[in-house]
Parts: sequence; C-alpha cells; structure tokens
Amino acid sequence: MKNSGLKNEAQVAKIFVSGSDALPQTNDSGIRLFRESDLSDGIIAGKLVRPKYNTKELKKSIDTTIFELLPNDVVDGPPMVLRTIYQEALDRITELNLLIERLNTTIGERDASIAELQTLVETLQIQLENEELKANIASQQSEIANQQIGETTIDLQNAIQNSINEAIARVSLTARVEALLQENESLREQLFGLAAQTAEGAISGGDNGFTVKVNNGDGDAGQLSADLYAKCSAKDAGSRKMTNTLEVSNVTTNNKITNIAFEFNGDPKWFTVKSGASSIEPETSETYDCEFNNSVIGTSKKKGIKPRRRTIGWRGKATNYTGLALKVKVTFADATTDEVSIQTDLRKNRG
Repeated sequence: MKNSGLKNEAQVAKIFVSGSDALPQTNDSGIRLFRESDLSDGIIAGKLVRPKYNTKELKKSIDTTIFELLPNDVVDGPPMVLRTIYQEALDRITELNLLIERLNTTIGERDASIAELQTLVETLQIQLENEELKANIASQQSEIANQQIGETTIDLQNAIQNSINEAIARVSLTARVEALLQENESLREQLFGLAAQTAEGAISGGDNGFTVKVNNGDGDAGQLSADLYAKCSAKDAGSRKMTNTLEVSNVTTNNKITNIAFEFNGDPKWFTVKSGASSIEPETSETYDCEFNNSVIGTSKKKGIKPRRRTIGWRGKATNYTGLALKVKVTFADATTDEVSIQTDLRKNRG
C-alpha cells in the first residue's frame, strides 16, 4: 500500500516548513485535482489555529460584578399607570362601548330605513318607468290624435269651403234664376207690349226693342200695301195738309231710348217729320207729325213733281211715288241701336 496523503512523511515535513505552499496548485476553477500516481496528493489545506490564553487575565474575569460603590437598580416591571387613570379609562371605555352599542343600534335602524328607502326608491323607479311608458304612449297617442285632428280639420275646411262654394253657387243660381225670371217677365211684358203694338199695325225693330206705328190719312186702294201713304193734287197746292203721324213706342221695361233720328233714302223727298221728343222712357210712346214738303210736291199747280199744270193741259198724269223710304233709328241707354224701315207711297193727282 502506497504512503500517500498525510502518511507521506516527506510531504508532511514540507508542509511543516512551507505550509500550504507545499501543496499542488489549484486549476482554473480553484480545485486541486487528485492524481493517484502523485503521492503528494490527497491533502486538503486548512487553517490551523492554536489558541493562546493569558491565564492572569482570565483569573481577573472570573468575578466581574461590582456593587460596593453603585446604588441598587430598580427592577423594571411591566408598564403600569395610576389606578385613577386606569379607572377613568375603564369608565371611558364603558361609555364608548355603550355609545358604540347605541350607534350600532342607530346604524341598524338607519340601515333598515335605508333598506326601506331603497325599496321605496325601487318602487318609485318602477312607477316612474311606468309613468314614462304611459307618457310615451300618451305622447304617441297625442301625435296620432293631432294628426287625425289635422286631417279632420283639413276635411272640415274643405267641407266648409265646398259648402261655401255650393252656397255661393246656390245664391248665384238663385240670383240668376231671379234675373232670368225678371228678364223673362220683362220679355213677356215686352212681347205682350210688342204684340199689342204689332197687332195695331206697328212695325217692330230688328231687336224688338221699339215699334213705329204709322197713322195714315186718306189713300187710294192701290196705296194700302205701303207702310206710309198719302195723296194730294196739283190744285190743292195752297191748302195742302198732311195728317199722317208716327207713333214711336219703347216696348222695353228698363232701357230708355236716348236718341231718335229720321233718315230718308230715295226720291222724291215729298214729306218731312216735324221735331219732337228726343228720348222715350221704357213702356211709353211719343208721336211725331208729318208734313208735306211742298217745295218738292209743288207750291202751285204748275210746279213740283208731275202731274203739274201747263199753260195748256197737263204735264204727266196721276202718279204714285214709291221710291222714298224712311228709316227711324233709335239709340238706347245701354248704347245699343235699332231701326225700322218704312216704305212710302204718295199719290199725286191732277185735281
């Protein structure tokens, strides 16, 4: 068996001399590796201490308590206070405990009140939500009602307007019917007046607003077809007188004749119409006299239209002059006009 480690006396001798320097050096990791072939391995270095005591001083330290020159120290007891303070603290604690109990009771009551109030709040919240729901429903119903009212109002306005229009139309139709009735009555009266006038031989105008009645004098049988006729002779030049008259009638009920004119057309102009009334009221008549125009017929038996006397015998024979026509023109108050044409016939005899 090999003598290695501390059994290697030679190595131990080196250690006594050199200490840990006699041991192999450690590797990079600080570890001394053991090699079986090296008898100096297997020794671990450690610090060797040998205590050295001073016995004289040790003897002095055996009894270190010194009490001859120092007073006795009071032993520290547990923390304590005066009993009065302690009793006051206990009383205060009791009072505070009672106060805590009362406060706890109050807190419990308050908690109960809070719970009741919370329950009430929840109930009120539910009621509020219900009321809001009702309000929303009422608002929607109000909007629908307002819309219906608006539509009803429009329908009512339309109905009122239609009623007004119908009333206006009814009044208008009533007024028109009354106007037509009045006009019909006026036309009836006018017709009856016109019929009465024409029945008496009057001549009506084109618009049937007036008539002219000729009141003739003497005439021959051959003259009766004329509207206005008269006869004279060459011998009565000094006493010749025309008895014919023109009766102009306004057969309207409300339209005044404001102007009357007599116009002649044709030759010879053997008579004239004397001046008379310039206007004729409704449903009234005016009469105008006619007179011979002796300057045309002849102021003596030797002058004028044929036949006329010559120194010996006659120039021409008895003649009917039918070439002259008389127009009676009238103007009404409404600016309308009308006229009547009258055919004439003059029979001039010798004597």
